[in-house]
Amino acid sequence: MTLRQLETLYAIMKAGSITAAARSLHVTQPAVSAVLKHTEQQLRMKLFERIGGRLHATPEALALMPDLEVIFGRIDTVTRYAQELRDGRSGKLVIATSPTLVNALLPQAVAALRESSPNVRIVIDSLPTPLAIARVARREADIGLVYAPVAESSLDAEDLLITQMACVLPSTHVLARARVVRAADLAGESVISTGPHTRLGMLIEKACRARGEAPPTIGTEASSSLTACMMVGCGAGVALVDRSIELCGKFGDLVFKPFRPRTDVLIQLIFPRDRPRSRASAQLAAWLKKKYYS
Repeated sequence: MTLRQLETLYAIMKAGSITAAARSLHVTQPAVSAVLKHTEQQLRMKLFERIGGRLHATPEALALMPDLEVIFGRIDTVTRYAQELRDGRSGKLVIATSPTLVNALLPQAVAALRESSPNVRIVIDSLPTPLAIARVARREADIGLVYAPVAESSLDAEDLLITQMACVLPSTHVLARARVVRAADLAGESVISTGPHTRLGMLIEKACRARGEAPPTIGTEASSSLTACMMVGCGAGVALVDRSIELCGKFGDLVFKPFRPRTDVLIQLIFPRDRPRSRASAQLAAWLKKKYYS
């Protein structure tokens, strides 16, 4: 039996008449009668008897009803799930990003997505930028939030936000009263930052070299701007960080000062190329762009 035959049989049994079944299936009454006649011929048994002008299912047809309920119950479930996927209200979203950007940019975005799509399961992989890029390139993540540049031909990159490097200091530090903190001001300071081979480290060195200045000596290499700020809060020194971390609002006792020479930091959204984007990833990207795009 085909699914169409099962659907017709189920509709007749639920509706109690061929006319009502045709209405529920959005087809004509003759079409339903033809399918029923063909099904009975195929099975070589009667499925309905007309008694007193009404259609009654035979015991054989009634014996099929429990299995029909299971089949069309599952179809209803699949239909609802497909509608939820279409509307971005279900499914799974994997986000690959750096520890700093997780805390700086994602909390509000994830909260907004959870409100609009409460059934979406969200997985956040917090990784160094090269690993986050690789995760999206391998299609193990649906969307990435990373520091530029992204030199990967299998990805589409979209600019989201330009921030700058900042110097983070305890509020009692003498440089906390300065308008800006220059590279030369950090001589003799215990400087905390990501390493010279990280995206941020290379940006600092490039900006300083372009101005003919020596980049600050990093005394403590931190895994992220978030970690660097936490170290400053514990008295381990001063830090050079991506200023977007200030957006997380967790460092009210610290002072963020512009670093000079000015060092721009481009943050991008990345997606696997030649792969349709899920509704959830599109919703997350749209929220981030509305909030932060510059």
